[in-house]
Amino acid sequence: GGNGGVFFVTDNPGAADLLLSASSDVADAVELHKTVMQGDTMQMVQQMNVPVPTGETVFKPGDLHVMLIGLKNDLKAGDTFSVTLTFQAAGERTLTVMVKDQ
Repeated sequence: GGNGGVFFVTDNPGAADLLLSASSDVADAVELHKTVMQGDTMQMVQQMNVPVPTGETVFKPGDLHVMLIGLKNDLKAGDTFSVTLTFQAAGERTLTVMVKDQ
């Protein structure tokens, strides 16, 4: 029933695209989030979509991430699971995620 985050780095060598959503079987809900400072507090703000410009790196650590809300089972270091990203132009791309200790 807890939450988790999927952090990764992706580069876009092709045409600009728009990340529309993410999904995974390991959580009740999966959202795109951006980490921002609001005053002295770090906040996570849900993003309805994420532009992926040509030649840019997005989803850098400490910035954008995929939020897993309501985990269905405990995740342990070394476990793997899938996350599917849905892009406007590129369609679906599935990532294999490895769980690491914080």
